[in-house]
This record gives sequence, C-alpha cells and structure tokens, in this order.
Amino acid sequence: MARIVKLEATGPVKVEPSDKPVFVCACGLSKKFPFCDGAHKPTREEEPGCTYRYDAATGAVLDKSRDQ
Repeated sequence: MARIVKLEATGPVKVEPSDKPVFVCACGLSKKFPFCDGAHKPTREEEPGCTYRYDAATGAVLDKSRDQ
C-alpha cells in the first residue's frame, strides 16, 4: 500500500558519533537512505505553504499543491 509521508526538512541532520560526522537524510529523497546523498538541494526552492511530490527515480518535481 502506498502512503504519503510529509517531510518538511530541507537538509540533513548532522550526527557526530566520532571523528567523522555522519549526515542522516531528513527530506526523504536520498537514494542512500537513511544517509544523505545531497538529493535535498531542490527542496531549497520550495514555496512555503505548498506540498510537493517528487519522482522517486529522478528526484524531479511531479506536482505541487497548496496546503489547505
């Protein structure tokens, strides 16, 4: 069953468990989930008050709608 998951983050969460920081995906677009691969960059252009749907394969915006 498909479901819609609303994520509002536009960047990763930084975790510093040791010498090297680890970035955890917070936008849901990463191909290496749960780790960030930089796929969040298009989310920086999102308009507030809108919901976006992204293509899982390409990361392209499929559609956007105004939140109600």
